[in-house]
Amino acid sequence: MGETKRKKTVAPFDDATILLTNDDGIAATGIDRLYRALAARNRVVVAAPDSEQSGVGHAFTFNRPLHYERAPFCGGADAYTVSGTPVDCVKFAVSVLMPRRPAAVVAGMNIGENSGLSAFYSGTVAAAREGAFWDIPSIAFSLCQGGERHLNEYAMLAADLLFELMKHENRKKNHRVYYNVNFPACALERCRGLRITTQSMAFFDDRYETIDVENHHTKKGFVIYGEKKDIERSATYDSRALMNNFTTITPLCFDATASITLRDRQHLKRRLRLKGLKHGQ
Repeated sequence: MGETKRKKTVAPFDDATILLTNDDGIAATGIDRLYRALAARNRVVVAAPDSEQSGVGHAFTFNRPLHYERAPFCGGADAYTVSGTPVDCVKFAVSVLMPRRPAAVVAGMNIGENSGLSAFYSGTVAAAREGAFWDIPSIAFSLCQGGERHLNEYAMLAADLLFELMKHENRKKNHRVYYNVNFPACALERCRGLRITTQSMAFFDDRYETIDVENHHTKKGFVIYGEKKDIERSATYDSRALMNNFTTITPLCFDATASITLRDRQHLKRRLRLKGLKHGQ
């Protein structure tokens, strides 16, 4: 008889190293609480912006030098500040600060939800997206505004969710899917459960208000504000599920191709030929 093949074993996640970042900056309460929850189970390296970077999306530093410093954090944690965006923090930590790639990239805890179209603007979600660019399992955690007093319990839940997710991710060869997790504002005991959701089209009705400023020669400035507008009514979408006090996990990917347009490709080719243009095969 031939030799029996042994099943490939997966290294436990308990002794793995996590890269933790955020967009609110190294001094934010959210990253402090999430670090404490994660560090109870894993080694955590922190690389966070040296100032608030909310709403910067996937911006990164291109035309000027980056700087970093060791940061006093949680009583001696392995922590650094980076003079850039959340995406800079991930790029720089993976490329320079860490001798090996982390087992996971975690972003958060953001104060303020990142459901719907907010995910495109979010520096928190962008940090997870950048981790996935590097083929590293990546997850972003956000807590709805008003839920700050429940931050500790949701940070513990975030650590549990990461642990369960990694048991699945460690068996995959491709980590180009990343996860956007949002917690509701209610107490954990009132949370109605966990839902795997679709990204909604919820958006903010952006408007600008004029304010008086002293540090500009016009003496006028404009600040943005607005209320969230929901499109979908079903709780299968992240924004509506959050409003219904569910914790949402939304798997995201890079492909932004408009597939419905691709189905019209033959019609487009015919139109191009009529105009004397050739379409590549």
